[in-house]
Amino acid sequence: MDVKDPISQQIVAGWLLILSGIIFVPGGLLYTGRAIWKWPAGQSQSYLYWERGLVMAAVLIATLGLVLLERLLEAASDRILSPLGMAIFLIGAVLVIAAETLSLCRQEEVYPMIVVFIILAFLGQAAFGAAILGTGFLPAWVGWATILWNLAWLVILPIARPDNMYYPWLHYVAPLLIGIALLSRG
Repeated sequence: MDVKDPISQQIVAGWLLILSGIIFVPGGLLYTGRAIWKWPAGQSQSYLYWERGLVMAAVLIATLGLVLLERLLEAASDRILSPLGMAIFLIGAVLVIAAETLSLCRQEEVYPMIVVFIILAFLGQAAFGAAILGTGFLPAWVGWATILWNLAWLVILPIARPDNMYYPWLHYVAPLLIGIALLSRG
C-alpha cells in the first residue's frame, strides 16, 4: 500500500478512526467493571494499568487518524479549519495522556487537565466537521453530525454533569462516523 496515494491515506485514516473507538470499548468496559460494578479484580494495580492504558491508546490512535484526515482535507482545499482542529485536538490529547499517566503514577488530582481535554477535543472535532463541510470531501451530513455532536456535548456536559464531565466514549462517536464515511468513500 503506497501511503503517498490519497486513497491509501483515506483507508488508513478511516481504519485508525474506527480502531480508536474499538480500542476504547474494552477500556470503557474495564472502567465500568472497576468503578460501577466493583469487580474484585478491578482493585488491582495491573487491572488499572490495562484500563487506563487502553483509554490512552484509543486517544493516541484517534490522534493518528485525525492527522491523516487533516492531510486529506488540506489536499481537498482546506488550509485553515482542519489544521486548527488538529492542533486543538493534539494539545488536548497530550493533556489527557499526561493526566491519565499522572493519575496512575501518583494518584494526583488531574481533573482540571481532563476538563481542558474535554473542551479541546470537542472543539477540535467540531473544526474537523466544519472542514468536512467546507471541502465537500465527505457527505455534508457527516460534517453537520460531527459539528452538532461535539458542540451539543460541549454545552450539555457542563450543565448536566459539572462535577464529572469525563465520558471519554463521547469523543469516539464522531471519529467512528468519519472513519466509516472515509471507508465508504474509498
